Amino acid sequence: MERADLRVDTALLMEQYRELLETVDTLPLQVTGSSMTPFLAPGRDSVLLTKPGERLRRGDIALYRRDSGSYIMHRVYRCGSDGSYEMLGDAQQVIERGIRREQIIAVACAARRKGKEQKPGCFWWEFFARVWIRIVPLRPVLRGLYSRTFGRRKQ
Repeated sequence: MERADLRVDTALLMEQYRELLETVDTLPLQVTGSSMTPFLAPGRDSVLLTKPGERLRRGDIALYRRDSGSYIMHRVYRCGSDGSYEMLGDAQQVIERGIRREQIIAVACAARRKGKEQKPGCFWWEFFARVWIRIVPLRPVLRGLYSRTFGRRKQ
């Protein structure tokens, strides 16, 4: 049986996610963009989202809405003293500044990566949240090494 891809209005879906998170503990979301590779790959991985706590921490994965209206899932790179956040995708080197708390819709409390559950405390989750986030200038080189080592192999 062929799988049919369903197209939905992202803004409407995210508003429904925001409303649902007021009544349920967690909601799954399929990863669609590539900004969180190599940790999360589009079409392959998903996250389990929960309502954000009072204050996010460095390394947390957050789903937020930019002022432009686009929805993004990146890591908290830095928490500002004014309550704003600096965000950075795992595949990126440019830090996005000035994300306000009210823009944060949800945070990831778990992920399904390469078919395996990942949670805070497990190796890959901690590697990307604690190590990868600190080595931004080295990312292009390390991504190349990672791809050659762990990437898909032709058969």
